[in-house]
Amino acid sequence: MSLRAALMALLLLCGSLAGCVGPPDKDDDGVTDELDLCSLTPIEELVDEDGCSATQLDGDGDSVSDAIDECATTPVSEVVDGSGCGATERDSDGDGLVDADDSCPSTPANETAASDGCADVEVDMSMRPWWCHSMGTGHGDGQEHGDHLAPAYHGMTKGMLSWQDCLDLSEQFEAAIEWAMQWPTVADAEADGFHMAVDYVKGMGTHHIRLEGFSMEPDGFDPLNPEFPGTRMDEDFDFERPEFLMYASSAQDAVLVGFAWYVRTDSENPPAGFPGGNDWWHVHEVLCFTNSSFQVVGQDISDEQCHSMDGTNVHLDDYWMTHAWIIEPWLTQFDVFTNHHPCLKQDGAESNLEDSCWEEAGGLGGGHDDSGDNS
Repeated sequence: MSLRAALMALLLLCGSLAGCVGPPDKDDDGVTDELDLCSLTPIEELVDEDGCSATQLDGDGDSVSDAIDECATTPVSEVVDGSGCGATERDSDGDGLVDADDSCPSTPANETAASDGCADVEVDMSMRPWWCHSMGTGHGDGQEHGDHLAPAYHGMTKGMLSWQDCLDLSEQFEAAIEWAMQWPTVADAEADGFHMAVDYVKGMGTHHIRLEGFSMEPDGFDPLNPEFPGTRMDEDFDFERPEFLMYASSAQDAVLVGFAWYVRTDSENPPAGFPGGNDWWHVHEVLCFTNSSFQVVGQDISDEQCHSMDGTNVHLDDYWMTHAWIIEPWLTQFDVFTNHHPCLKQDGAESNLEDSCWEEAGGLGGGHDDSGDNS
């Protein structure tokens, strides 16, 4: 045996015998003490190249070792629980939302959470917006929701929306308000192409719409089966863009007070409309429009009467309308979808906030008079 081979054999033997001298490795993890950043690793724990095991490492610096850290990349400075997870990482109630985004992080396991993480049982009345609760018997008589109640709603009652429907409705109303407030006054609306199809009416104000060049005068318009090409009076329900903007009067400085959506389906079935089913739609079966200016001058009148005003009776059995009163201060807290606002009086809009009509709109007064004109 050569000298070199003998020396190698001796070194290998020394590696397994006590008393042989080699680089120190106190925790016997295979990494010498000189290179070992964790010199007291528990026996049999696997280590990395620095001599550290999972029980000794804390990769995200949250004071929970990697061995038990269920969230090993927690953002810096985020407070963690015993499993090493911060609010942006854990989902305490298992509803699919991390706690940081969950308004109710302890939803019971047997409850269905809405998009904000809360179940119906967790959201009490004080947390629910007024527009998510409406009153109504479904029969039209004395229910303070105006006339034109469709047979589709007979036997139904309005009420509290589910929390998910409430959240969805709130988002839709917010979008509608943001869009409509581009035209806070009649002057703004008319300068941008809105046309006053209905002059001021008790309970409703005006109805302004974009006609986009539409006219009843060209050949082809059928008043018995009307279509309004170019306008948004069609089959599409767009919650963000109500077809009609309603103003406190026809004066140029009159303010926006409400909205009306107008959608075609058929004569028996209202549009699906808003979430929750409190939006009871109504139909104006026959309206007399002036031929030249497309303005309503009569409702349910004879053809002779309409013609005498240079108008045409247009049959609108398939077109459905609903209002929403969500512009401050023109709110109707007893029912956001009621047909009439009590402060839009016969002789004009009531600007005095001390008037009793505002208590009525807030749900504090009695029923308002539905005997006037209806739109």
